[in-house]
Amino acid sequence: MRPQNSFVCYSEILQGAGERWPDQIALRFHDEIWTYSELASAAAIATSRMIEAGIGENTRVLLLMENRPEYLIAQFALSHIGAVFVTPNPYWTPSEIENAIAATAATAAVYEPRFAALTKRFIHSIPVDELLKFSPHQPPSPPSTQHSNSARYIPFSSGSTGLPKGVVHTDASLCGGVDQLRRHLALTSRDVLQISLPLCHVFGATMCAAAISVGAQMTLFQRFNLDTSLAHVRSAGVTIWPLAGAVAHKLAQRSDLKPSAFATLRYFMWGGSSVPPELARDITARTGVQFLCSYGMTEAMMVAFNPVDRPSDWKLESPGYPTHGTEVRLGSGGELEVRGVSVATGYAATASDSFLDDGWFRTGDLVTFDPDGRMNIVGRRKEMLKVSGFQVSPTEVEDAILAHPDVIDVGVVGHPDGKTGEAPVAFVVRASADLSADALTTWAATRLASYKLPRVYHFVSALPRTPGGKLQRHKLQPTDT
Repeated sequence: MRPQNSFVCYSEILQGAGERWPDQIALRFHDEIWTYSELASAAAIATSRMIEAGIGENTRVLLLMENRPEYLIAQFALSHIGAVFVTPNPYWTPSEIENAIAATAATAAVYEPRFAALTKRFIHSIPVDELLKFSPHQPPSPPSTQHSNSARYIPFSSGSTGLPKGVVHTDASLCGGVDQLRRHLALTSRDVLQISLPLCHVFGATMCAAAISVGAQMTLFQRFNLDTSLAHVRSAGVTIWPLAGAVAHKLAQRSDLKPSAFATLRYFMWGGSSVPPELARDITARTGVQFLCSYGMTEAMMVAFNPVDRPSDWKLESPGYPTHGTEVRLGSGGELEVRGVSVATGYAATASDSFLDDGWFRTGDLVTFDPDGRMNIVGRRKEMLKVSGFQVSPTEVEDAILAHPDVIDVGVVGHPDGKTGEAPVAFVVRASADLSADALTTWAATRLASYKLPRVYHFVSALPRTPGGKLQRHKLQPTDT
């Protein structure tokens, strides 16, 4: 029997926190400080404002804004009504947002001014600056009594292999993911979480909800700035800092990291993409803070975690063990299939054989399990290269190159080759312009079989990554091998 979620309705999370910890600080946003009672009261006002605007049960509402308190407030208000919040990346181009509208059949929006032209088609839309400027005539009605399996939240998949897809989560799967985070991070009301993640991403949204569920404090920024974030770690007494790929790379490039500046941190929490082990070890050596690695995705929020209560068992090369409430099995070719409390019901606009009829989801990741059940991710089913008849994992090649001290980031893809079928090609972000392809070949040759070595290196200023840090390989286009 699967475990029951602590919450039936997503809106109950903030409502309960407002009642239990009314005067406790919930959120610091630049110079703003919000208590839990203030955040919950704002959600009640926003609920009334949305109902007045004509937003009701099942209305699909775009949230078109950067990180700000109103983002969280709108999510909880929409949940209270029984509407569905749709969260495209606010940095997408207009055409990308048009694709999101078409894919999700959204009919309303809460938006920042720069999105006004995109939202003119909607009758039921609210400028974000007007969301809380409302004096309701009566308190909002009780939360929607819709079934917990009704659609509630549509974030977007990483788009690592094509256009991002809207992923349909219910109240049940959304609350299930929050429960798993709360449990596996061992969150308490004494924690202070630094949110360096976009709230449009499932990682950022569920981290905030998990913090709220235990009365913890959050620090949130409209846009990420490393200097500001580092200053807040010390001034706010941050205990947990969830990181994504780009943030960790920027942190590793700092020359002024000292343990005294990170004295309050329990750990860096890592999820979404695999952490480069050498990069993490370097940061830990200079800060004294370990990385707690996990594994999840938009379609299945929390799949695996290292054991938070046993730091001596944490491994950078492994995301740990299946989470509470998650079942795992190996499908064809070693592909991981999962079923559990935080697995989505499907995609918003397209049928997919990734979602099976009996609740299992085919992740596309190839994994192995140690005898004690620890999970190891070895590659992606659709990304494996075939070189001279041998299977080559791009991740393995990337890890070998990334271990070089002058490599900041790397992505490996396959390119057609007349002799070998495919040839690995590497795109490298380097710390020094003196680093050459020959030097990298020499370095990698001590770590990889000859057929796995990249045939060509392209030096670039940055790699295309999603907000969660996942590499978008389809955007890496080799020009010559």
